[in-house]
Amino acid sequence: MHREIIQGAKFRFPSGLPPYPQLFSPDVAIEKYGYSYEIRESMPGAHEGRQFQTAGMIDTVQNIVMISSIMTFETQRFTAAHELGHLVLHESLPGMRQHRDRPLNGDRAGPRSVVEEEADYFAAVWLAPGPTVEHYFRERFGNIPLPLNEDTAFHVAGHKGVADLMASAPGSLAFPIAVGVATKFNSRKFKSLATFFGMSPMAMGIRLKELGLVAY
Repeated sequence: MHREIIQGAKFRFPSGLPPYPQLFSPDVAIEKYGYSYEIRESMPGAHEGRQFQTAGMIDTVQNIVMISSIMTFETQRFTAAHELGHLVLHESLPGMRQHRDRPLNGDRAGPRSVVEEEADYFAAVWLAPGPTVEHYFRERFGNIPLPLNEDTAFHVAGHKGVADLMASAPGSLAFPIAVGVATKFNSRKFKSLATFFGMSPMAMGIRLKELGLVAY
């Protein structure tokens, strides 16, 4: 589906492709999948053991995906990609007839069903495909994997952030998140990977870690 969107964009934007988050906005893929996409100020509540505000909803009867407008851009984007994952992977399941999700930003916190974990992973891969992330990571940081040491900690987080990064537990998300939100390295300034891919710092850090692009 990524390839199809790129080919279509080349015809729509002959002078050059739009920024990555715009090009692979989940709503584009949802509409290509045959569903209408709406951003709504008011969303119905849901009950899953306790009441929560609905952030995203799929209606497979009316072929519509609805996303709440009250969330941050990154949360709207991840929630929409999560709903796209449900369409691609789970559309035929009975629970998708009017499926509702709580706000999602990719942090994968708390217990989740297999169906929800699959949709979360789909969203992460859709928003930040491995080869694409690797390309822009290498463009910014050079080495893959980027190791945590005092030198890289200084370049990623500055003088004040070195001690915290060096004290972080091996395997934690502290270093991946710091790399994901970094806006300069070796005196070079750039747009952070989290901003570039339109993801929350936590979601970007998780993606960098699972792709093996950073190392303790």
